[in-house]
Amino acid sequence: MGYFKYKERSFYLQQTADSIEQEWEAVEIGVGRYKNIADENERLEEFVAEVHRLKSEQKKRQQNLEQPAEERQVNE
Repeated sequence: MGYFKYKERSFYLQQTADSIEQEWEAVEIGVGRYKNIADENERLEEFVAEVHRLKSEQKKRQQNLEQPAEERQVNE
């Protein structure tokens, strides 16, 4: 079970890193949520907010993995 959790944790960390990289690329080329934001500082503020959200989601997933199975079923 511990090995599975390790792989799952690693998968979620990589997924979050990939999402952050994808957001940065969107900032650089001005697509997606950044398409209509002309000011660079405003784009960066939006990027920081999105990265913060992604990291918060990652922390929640990690905390969920660290809980015993019985507690996870109650919390879901």
